[in-house]
Amino acid sequence: MDLNQDQQAFYRQARERCRADVEQMNATIRAEWLHLSEEIKRVQELIQTLETRKQTVGQIHASSSEILGLESDLDVSPAIKDGGEEPAEDTAEELDLGVGEIDL
Repeated sequence: MDLNQDQQAFYRQARERCRADVEQMNATIRAEWLHLSEEIKRVQELIQTLETRKQTVGQIHASSSEILGLESDLDVSPAIKDGGEEPAEDTAEELDLGVGEIDL
């Protein structure tokens, strides 16, 4: 197919625009992936901190129960089971945890 100079220029510009668009999209994807990776790490650290604190509170409950001669019935098992599944009885609505409500 023979193209005149204007048509060739048009298609060259289209190619360059496409190349620039894809490069921009790739940069955005990489930036978002990095942000997501950092957020996952932050959440994992928060969960570990909360689970550790929960174990400490569980020990206090167990000691208080023992002093009172009662059985410790506080469940301090991990809130998230292996595989990342949340127990059915602990729904977000029941926990009422909104953004900013966890004070570390």
